[in-house]
Amino acid sequence: MRVQRAEYEVSLAQRRYEEVDPANRLVASTLERRWNEALANLEQVKQQHHEFSQMQHLEMTPEQRERVFALAQDLPRLWKASTTQARDRKRILRLLIKDITVEKIPEPKKLLLHVRWQGGATEDISCNLPLKACDQIRYADEIVQKVRDLAAKLPDDQIADAFNKEGLLSSKGGPFTESKIRNIRCTHAIPSPQLKRPDELTVKEVADKFKVSHHVVYYWIERGYVKSRRLKYGLPFWIVLQDNDEQELRRRVAESYKLNDKKVPHS
Repeated sequence: MRVQRAEYEVSLAQRRYEEVDPANRLVASTLERRWNEALANLEQVKQQHHEFSQMQHLEMTPEQRERVFALAQDLPRLWKASTTQARDRKRILRLLIKDITVEKIPEPKKLLLHVRWQGGATEDISCNLPLKACDQIRYADEIVQKVRDLAAKLPDDQIADAFNKEGLLSSKGGPFTESKIRNIRCTHAIPSPQLKRPDELTVKEVADKFKVSHHVVYYWIERGYVKSRRLKYGLPFWIVLQDNDEQELRRRVAESYKLNDKKVPHS
């Protein structure tokens, strides 16, 4: 195969040299040099092939046979050694295994491998098929149920903290995070916890109550005109209105030209 490859490289370099415009001396010189290099490489590969063909069959001495058998017994350590590279493992497999026939069996997610070793022995090995990408990140029913139970009273970040304290791992083997818990809830239609108190109102409810925009309600929250609460940054505000707060807000709305679309009369 190396000889064939080298011959192809020579043919390709020759065609490129013959197709170049002779007036372009720089390109022609470069292509001629590459053609010569391809010819030299072809001769070298042919010489290596000739030397390999002339090699005599080696006869193993009893001492060499003992060393080979000892190496076979030590194969697991050789296979797992940090100095053994992937290409070395492939060579080891080619030395040991003649061929493998793969048979699909009725049992789902499994295959049967019929292995023929170089010495003539045969062996059947059952192996599991790799899971699909969606199955690899799918959580067990126990994890989903724990999220369902805790989501009734805890937010996503606290559920993640509880899982991490128990030593539970996510589908990819890492710690749980708020986003991972949220994804589990969304996938399995688990509602978020109802942490709002009965006497609290949302920003939308307050805006509808006083017929103002959400921006006005956020302005009231920022200036401290209403008492608000939220669990952490990024979560919604919950507002508690006392009777005197409601009266004060209605007064502000009534006296605001912008909120009532009133125009200042011309003199």
